[in-house]
Amino acid sequence: MKSRVVFWLAAALLTLAMFQDKRWKGMEVLDSDPGGYYVYLPSAFIYGDLGRPDSLLKLRPLYRPTAEPAEIGLKPLPGKRYMSKYTLGKALADMPWFLGAHAWARSSDKYKADGFSRPYQQIIMIAGLFHGILGLWILRKLLRRYYEDGTVAWTLAGIGLGTNLFCYASYEANMAHAVLFLWQAALLYCSVRWYDTGRAPFAAGIGLFLGLAILTRPSEAMYGLLPLTWGLSLAAPALRQRAQWWWQRRGQILLAAALLLAVVSLQTLFWHAVSGHWIVYSYTGEKFDFLHPHLIDGLVSFRKGWWLYTPLALLSLGGLWWLRRDVPAAWLPALVMIPVAVYVTFSWRTWSYGGSFSARPLVSLYPVLALPLASLLAHARLRVALRTVIVAFILLNIWQSWQYAASVLHWDGMTADMYFRNFFRRKL
Repeated sequence: MKSRVVFWLAAALLTLAMFQDKRWKGMEVLDSDPGGYYVYLPSAFIYGDLGRPDSLLKLRPLYRPTAEPAEIGLKPLPGKRYMSKYTLGKALADMPWFLGAHAWARSSDKYKADGFSRPYQQIIMIAGLFHGILGLWILRKLLRRYYEDGTVAWTLAGIGLGTNLFCYASYEANMAHAVLFLWQAALLYCSVRWYDTGRAPFAAGIGLFLGLAILTRPSEAMYGLLPLTWGLSLAAPALRQRAQWWWQRRGQILLAAALLLAVVSLQTLFWHAVSGHWIVYSYTGEKFDFLHPHLIDGLVSFRKGWWLYTPLALLSLGGLWWLRRDVPAAWLPALVMIPVAVYVTFSWRTWSYGGSFSARPLVSLYPVLALPLASLLAHARLRVALRTVIVAFILLNIWQSWQYAASVLHWDGMTADMYFRNFFRRKL
């Protein structure tokens, strides 16, 4: 099938990009945010103290003696203890990979089993790659329920190769966004299947994957709108019918809620264990400002504009009209989820999200955007022209992802002058 071929092509290109970059040299993999996501694992399994995630700072001189001190978001606590400001969802996703790397390092005479030598760094990159590829596989399964295989193939190519998911499942696979893409693809798939079948395992999946997404990044709670609005009509009879359907499956809803709370409670248990408080706001000095969102900057600025660096995201909105005909159940979720995600993302005061390519928090939205993109591909009259545009966007995205990895695109300081002056440069 065409979609299967495209899936494996995307997986191969992602793998090639990740291994070509070789980010596990010099402790680069566990710098900055990725280090903050990761330190839960060596703290728990090697150093035996969840309140001492500063092991990275102590080992940094061994691996990068000339580099500046790591900025991994450690929050000091009383009693010379520390806490990562990042929640533990990504560490949970990476745990089996970490344990495999630890076994590798312990059996090796070449690497130290300290949590930060090459096996650990390499496996974290491979884990992110795997999460991104698995997310694409689940997305393929979802799309094939509604679209013919050729349309699914082009949609997978667009999402997997034409958006900044490509960057965050390869060059930046140590970040949290590939696994968030996986959680959201799985959440959407389980939502669809639950309303189709009414079966308890899919309700459980909704609670599990939404809980994992929230545990990875708390703002992902907004994606709870997907199972709430899937297939919903705002007409009064339809609302009554939906309420009745939910009531008939109240046991399944309680199961989903229990799983969600059980997963999210892992963070509160950790906070209480290391700080004595059940709830801790660890992002000191950082917050949302919903009255002053940075929508123009976030969407079209040369600094980080989502639509500028990922134009395929804008193109996909052109399929919303046909989505209502192809997948009526997805119409309201898309209309609600897309503006909510954009608004919440760019209401964060640090709207550029530090070192990043395009708008990295919106990688989570791509399973939703894949539906209108598929509808656009299925109904476009100028099909050859549209596919040509998608190929151009894919080439642009792969090229600029390469430039970002090579530091030609600045991680947070791009301007229009820099953009055009360096457009064809491979390296600085």
